[in-house]
Amino acid sequence: MKEPMKEDTAGHTSGTDTKHDILKATVELIRDEGIECATLRRIATKADTNLALVNYHFGSKEKLITQAIRSLVLTFEDVFNALEDDTMPARERLKQFFYRYVRHLQEYPGLVRQMIDQTRVIFESQHEYSHYCKVMKTRRLIGTVREITGEEDDDNIRKMLMQLYGAIFFPVIMKSFLAEGDEDMATTIHIAPLEEQIDTLFEHYFHQYS
Repeated sequence: MKEPMKEDTAGHTSGTDTKHDILKATVELIRDEGIECATLRRIATKADTNLALVNYHFGSKEKLITQAIRSLVLTFEDVFNALEDDTMPARERLKQFFYRYVRHLQEYPGLVRQMIDQTRVIFESQHEYSHYCKVMKTRRLIGTVREITGEEDDDNIRKMLMQLYGAIFFPVIMKSFLAEGDEDMATTIHIAPLEEQIDTLFEHYFHQYS
């Protein structure tokens, strides 16, 4: 199938913009509303194109979603730079990482409402998942926790990280839920500012390693 040529504002024709528009539309739908809302029909409508061209450029919805997720993951790369700053103690590096991570995640309300990790389901191969882990600098994160705690077992460190993620992200999810729900409930339940939550958590969670 040959894609119809598009005419830009300068009068030139190009068949390359459509693929970019489709990917951009997919990223925005996932970011704002979540993966389940990124249907082919909605993607085509948002990109102002037709379903046939979505399949023409990406082959399948799964491949398109995979590429969109990878684009979103790459936007988090700067967040992980906090873990590279060896001028700070390991505990402070980890704290700064969580500050930045949650702040960045809050820019993606669709993903906040869909916090269950679907990475292994969405990514088409182990190669894709390995790339994800590399970009997200999982080893650096594990190394930072090891530096704080002295723990040598990677599985134990992963359990600790899971506990930290849960404790930090639950209030974010709850706040998002309350904002869309009962206003009376939202005023009844007090959710402390992010920095205060993380400071308190680290004080209690890592107190034995101080």
